[in-house]
Amino acid sequence: MSASPNRSNSRPKSSKDQRAKPRAATLWRLAGYLPPLKSRLALAFVCMLGVIAFDLGYGWFAKQFLDTIQNGVQAGAPASHWLGRLNLYAGLGLLVFAFKGIFFYGQQYFMANVAQRLAMRLRNQIFAHLQRLSLSFFDNRKTGQLMSGIVNDVPAIQNSFTGATLRIFSSPLMMVGGVAVMFVLNWRLAAVTFLCLPVIARIITVASQRMRRYTAELQEDLSDVSQRAEESLSGIRLVKAFGNSDYEISRFETHSRKVFRSVMRTVMTRAAMLPAIELVGAIGIILVLWVGGREIIGQRGGLTIGGLTFFVLVLQKVADSARGIGTLRTSLSVASAAGERVFNLLDQRTEITDKPDALELEIRAGRVEFRRVSFSYLGGLPVLRDIDFVMAPGEVVALVGPTGAGKTTIASLIPRLYDPSQGSILIDGLDLRDVTLDSLRAQIGIVPQDAAVFSGTVRENIAYERLGASEAEVIAAARTANAHEFIEDLPQGYDTLIGERGARLSGGQRQRLAIARAVLRDPRILILDEATSSLDAQSEALVQEALGRLVRARTTLVIAHCLSTIHDADRILVLCDGQIVESGPHAELMEHSGLYSDLYRRQFRPETAGEAGQS
Repeated sequence: MSASPNRSNSRPKSSKDQRAKPRAATLWRLAGYLPPLKSRLALAFVCMLGVIAFDLGYGWFAKQFLDTIQNGVQAGAPASHWLGRLNLYAGLGLLVFAFKGIFFYGQQYFMANVAQRLAMRLRNQIFAHLQRLSLSFFDNRKTGQLMSGIVNDVPAIQNSFTGATLRIFSSPLMMVGGVAVMFVLNWRLAAVTFLCLPVIARIITVASQRMRRYTAELQEDLSDVSQRAEESLSGIRLVKAFGNSDYEISRFETHSRKVFRSVMRTVMTRAAMLPAIELVGAIGIILVLWVGGREIIGQRGGLTIGGLTFFVLVLQKVADSARGIGTLRTSLSVASAAGERVFNLLDQRTEITDKPDALELEIRAGRVEFRRVSFSYLGGLPVLRDIDFVMAPGEVVALVGPTGAGKTTIASLIPRLYDPSQGSILIDGLDLRDVTLDSLRAQIGIVPQDAAVFSGTVRENIAYERLGASEAEVIAAARTANAHEFIEDLPQGYDTLIGERGARLSGGQRQRLAIARAVLRDPRILILDEATSSLDAQSEALVQEALGRLVRARTTLVIAHCLSTIHDADRILVLCDGQIVESGPHAELMEHSGLYSDLYRRQFRPETAGEAGQS
């Protein structure tokens, strides 16, 4: 994959309002996931209020301690006179911290519960949406990019949400409550602290703007790393076969370094922001101590050492809340950047959908008809042009032609993986666009060239076409597909785990599992997409025998690379440049000096084809 373009040059410039609007819209959209969780949010909010109240209140106990000690020293009374009061305040102080711990636990638990449920809902929604999108959506997108939404963006939203939702309420409430308490205690000291607020606000604003930009870049870089790893590992056999491991390592390290740089930019910004806020806050505290100390020494305003301590403790909580607001904006920036990527994916619309009045298809005969069908991918050059043909019920029709002629495209149109750009396709007289997708695809069986198998047991893979199939039905399908014998030889038989993508099976074994699936589905229409093209002679013979059983009494479309496998087809359609140029049985097509006979001779007698070309 090519390196990402230089972001400093490619990113369009925009105003603060232009940046703020999509961020606010994304955050509001994320907030729309919260109403079903309102009871848990309410409990978290109640616990949060308890934590704030006890945080502001424990300074009062410090004031009472210090004032009691100061009064006792000044009064010169016996120590026993003041011990009872000190004991009372000590006991009350312990109760305060005990109750604060209970409320803090509830706050953390309920907020984590909400965040995890939000993340679970987003993950499920993304996966379900990807499953429902049309195949055309995946044509120009890589798996790593799509996985990044689940692997990187959802955790980013979850982690940001946990902290942000707490701080978005707790920090402002703590600041408002703390400032109110400070003005009640001593309005002159409170006024001194306000000198620092504009500086703190400016630090937070600048740092938050940078964090939003850096976190957006970080999510892009994480997506690139995920994509690079997925591509390399999925093609690991090819990588090793060509000895390109060092090349792949180098490419991955390049992307990994970009992630490192993006992470460090966010770390440096956050690391610089918090000490800066803390420094300004420390200046405020020192000013308060200086002014308050002068009042105590001069005995002006009735300020005591306990009162000054109470004021400083509250001021410290207000300063912590200011830092919390700084990290709040950072968390919101992370959540909005990740949310934009998630919603960009969720907003993709599927092209292949059911009409509101779509009919349930029940294939009785299995007649397939193409009427002047043309097709192009994403508005590009036509792949198919004016395709007209009919597959009679129970007929076996083969598609042959050069690479890129449009064979697989025709096969993809029948289960409506794509819709024709022009023309129509009918099954038993019904246009495919007038029937439901589920009823259509439930009656079509496909055996592809590279059979897709999933990590799991052999039984689970065969039953994938019919999830409720019985043990006897699975075994019967395997016998029909010539798979039962090799399955019985596996260590745990039908319960053997076959590894990711069927790594523990040979190509022929995977193909026979795919045939067993098709047998289990018992489709009225069958599509064989070069089902034996990559097999050795022995495996091909077993697969061909199984296919011979499978096609009986079914309307079958065969895409063939090896022309010897379609001698017995009822009809052969020859495609070239997206058009049908020849049609007929094998013997008839061989009598003509057309494209089919040329392809056949080149495949089986290349020397004869060369001599024919010279004559």
